[in-house]
Amino acid sequence: MEDLAEDSKDTKVSTTISKMSMLLSGSFMGCVGLFVTFLGKYSIFTIVLLRGIFGTLFLTLFMIKSRSFSLEFLKESIKLHWKPLIISGLIYPFIIYLYFFTIIIYGYAIAAFLLYTNGIFVLIFIILSKMDNVSKITIISFILAIIGVAIIMEFWSSQAQVFSLGLITGLLSGLTLAIFVFFKKVIYNKRNNNQEILKTKGDFDIFLAWWHTLFLILIFLPLGFEDLPKLNLVDLIFALLLGLIPTALAFVLHNVGVKNDKGGNILILAYFEPVVATINTIIFLKIFSIYTILGGACILIANALVLKYSSESYYER
Repeated sequence: MEDLAEDSKDTKVSTTISKMSMLLSGSFMGCVGLFVTFLGKYSIFTIVLLRGIFGTLFLTLFMIKSRSFSLEFLKESIKLHWKPLIISGLIYPFIIYLYFFTIIIYGYAIAAFLLYTNGIFVLIFIILSKMDNVSKITIISFILAIIGVAIIMEFWSSQAQVFSLGLITGLLSGLTLAIFVFFKKVIYNKRNNNQEILKTKGDFDIFLAWWHTLFLILIFLPLGFEDLPKLNLVDLIFALLLGLIPTALAFVLHNVGVKNDKGGNILILAYFEPVVATINTIIFLKIFSIYTILGGACILIANALVLKYSSESYYER
């Protein structure tokens, strides 16, 4: 990571690397439900707090290694983006809480798909703000992905609880995630348009992930600290893995994808998270649904459309 901090300007990466980063991020994030299950004897407040504590720990190590943990870099980053940083920081803990709450009710797969209804909200925000051009293929892909979610939820079934608490919290997690991603795009767009004023060395992708995990601690420490002394060795290992795989690594990779996203063409690859969550549901929870498979197939097709037909030059012309 040291190479990322060699100059003051944000490192440019290819569209291919950005897409791969988003796919890996989705894969890692898709495993978060497993850790929620492993730590299930604790309250949701505590599990979110553990994600914040150990995610921040690993991200701090990443920042030190990439020479980004300097007062000058932190001051410049916060001064340049303080408004969207505070807004996104305050929103983020609620995303995680709502997501984990939905996992407890519906399991990994459905909770993940409900979370990723955020793509529709992000698309709406992008169009209304005129932040980026949005290609027709991207819109079609998003629609196809949402159809997949509808199939998985079996909305046509008489047994479907349309106004259930789990569905409401799941959709709210998607809405809040959309707002969060939107403000991250605001931050990255400002950095891309003001490269000449960036003077200090540092990896902003890691900083941004680190900043948001700090807010998990800030919000949930008063609610979950009483359980911390109860952690045994096994719980501690799971908490460490929760902080490393679906948090620190996933967040940094996600930021690499978001900062190079144009019109949602890279962002949609994050839909790989619910696919991984579905696989974990089948393997670990022994739950199989043909509708889950069909809905997941729609999302995979949507991803394939973006990979095949999205063109970077379309957004740069």
